[in-house]
Amino acid sequence: METKPSKGLRVKVNARREAVFGDEAVAVKAVSLPSDGSSTGVLTGFTLAGYCEVEMPGLDGKKHWYPVGDLQGENGEPLVEEEIQIDEAGDEPEGDESEE
Repeated sequence: METKPSKGLRVKVNARREAVFGDEAVAVKAVSLPSDGSSTGVLTGFTLAGYCEVEMPGLDGKKHWYPVGDLQGENGEPLVEEEIQIDEAGDEPEGDESEE
């Protein structure tokens, strides 16, 4: 069964990369997480472009951004990011324009 990322969800992190947000740019860097059980965290509820923010109290107590595909629920269920369709401004369905 798949799970959607949500605030407070406990996850296991199996990531090899992490997004690092700077003042003017975003970088993706390689990471190596220990296998001693400290690679579990809690989702903060923020997702962006395929990455979720995870608070890692057992690792360093800080928040990190990991790919959604590299996260699993506590029972091993995969996390799946919800896709939201965004309509571009100015796009109107055909036939809605009034002609005078």
